[in-house]
Amino acid sequence: MPLRILIVEDEPLIAMDLNDILDDAGHEVVGIAATTAEAVQLAAASVPFDLAILDIDLSEGDDGIETASLLRRQHGIEALFVSGRIDEESRARALSWQPVGFIGKPYLPSQVLAALKRVEDS
Repeated sequence: MPLRILIVEDEPLIAMDLNDILDDAGHEVVGIAATTAEAVQLAAASVPFDLAILDIDLSEGDDGIETASLLRRQHGIEALFVSGRIDEESRARALSWQPVGFIGKPYLPSQVLAALKRVEDS
């Protein structure tokens, strides 16, 4: 079953790459946000979606982990982190929110799709 997904990524090329991976796999990207404010606005305005794929370091100094927490509290949205920040402290902080996964950059499309499969199967 296709998922409805919000991408929260401040690097346009990475956001487009994720969009292409998701689109090619038959999923629907409901929007792309670069900041917490944009993500919250899209979540409030969109038909409910299944998952947010988030970077940890966002535009305007925003924190993707805090954004994921906010999206979960306000809208019950699960998170998948795809981030270049893979130090142990950041990884532990991200995993404390029990996301569906944490993928380091650079990533392979197969890693993203495997994480999405876990969401589809749950």
